[in-house]
Amino acid sequence: MSTASTDSILSAAQQLFVERNYGDVSMRDIARAANLTTGGLYHHFPSKEALYLTMLQSDWAEKRKAMLAAVPTQGSCREKLRALTGVFLALAREQRELLGLVRRDINGFKGPTRAAIIQAYQATVPAPIEAILKEGLVLGEIHPADARWLAWAYIALVETTLAPYAEAALGSVEQRLDVLLDQFFLGASRAP
Repeated sequence: MSTASTDSILSAAQQLFVERNYGDVSMRDIARAANLTTGGLYHHFPSKEALYLTMLQSDWAEKRKAMLAAVPTQGSCREKLRALTGVFLALAREQRELLGLVRRDINGFKGPTRAAIIQAYQATVPAPIEAILKEGLVLGEIHPADARWLAWAYIALVETTLAPYAEAALGSVEQRLDVLLDQFFLGASRAP
């Protein structure tokens, strides 16, 4: 399988799957967008499900690598979360939306494909956040709590900064990071 053809297919698939639900995209649509015949597409991927899974796993592995590379080896829990989240927030909207496909489309999958999608998502987003939070708990930087729950609470806060309203109200990536991290670490109350 040539890398150029695979990259072209995955790029076309990303654009289509972000624009439309999994069930609304056909292999013919992807082939057309990638400038291939449908037969040529099936030469590279045996099914739409296999293509979708490969697309997500490939994209999410790249995002995970970039986010983890940005996390300093030394620093506070807050500094590490800021670095990791900053990479994500700085992505183009379409690139961020690829991570959201897990929630939008997951019910269309069963069995091993569903499990593989969930596993890839968890390795990309909650697991690195949870690892940072566990370290913060050990170092006493945050109140004792379940690190997994805290990771999901943090992710929920991050997601609130993605709406166009939040981008307009909160400003730049740096400003959104400040608000997000303050909300997570300090809450909404005023300091005494």
